[in-house]
Amino acid sequence: MDLKSLENQRILILKRLKILKILSVFESLIVLFLAFVFIRDAVISLILAVFVGIFFFRFTSKKIILAKKELQINALNLFLKRYGAKFKKEGLSQKDFLNLEFVQNLKDFKSQNCFDFKEFKIYDVQFINENKDFFCGILLHSLNSNKNFDDEKSIYKKLQNKEFSLDYIFSKNNYFLIATLTNPFFIDLNKNLNDNFEILEKNLNSIKNKFL
Repeated sequence: MDLKSLENQRILILKRLKILKILSVFESLIVLFLAFVFIRDAVISLILAVFVGIFFFRFTSKKIILAKKELQINALNLFLKRYGAKFKKEGLSQKDFLNLEFVQNLKDFKSQNCFDFKEFKIYDVQFINENKDFFCGILLHSLNSNKNFDDEKSIYKKLQNKEFSLDYIFSKNNYFLIATLTNPFFIDLNKNLNDNFEILEKNLNSIKNKFL
């Protein structure tokens, strides 16, 4: 599927979601009116209206939300295909991560998604270490980088910038923990796909310039 077809899908999905949100508001107003007529209690009527509106939107938007997620993956795969890379819905196991010796013990560990390029791999990673420091970001495995980043404390700083950045890095051998709130290859469907691809390409070039 080409970029133009995916962009048309994006526009259609966002239009459908917008329509459902409007219908949910109307549904809530109707329930609010009817509930107040029968109950005569403004607080209870408002609570019922909000509950019905949220339930209506979640129930009716299930298929569209799934289509939205599928579109994100299709758009991502189209971008990665340009660079001979692949996307996999599999993360790193806790055992394999501990073997890298970034931390001694983990109180919590989550990893998902793998972006497999010829020169490197990237995994989404979150964990809490033995000192209760929280890490959110990515693990990059470079196949040929010899660079070193030894500021371990930096990766546990509270992040403010929601955009992808390479400001906080800690490394061991050819593995790099990068603290960031956003994956470098995240597709934001609120933006058109051309803009998304420009951002992804910019992030990819930043990674290559930093590590390769």
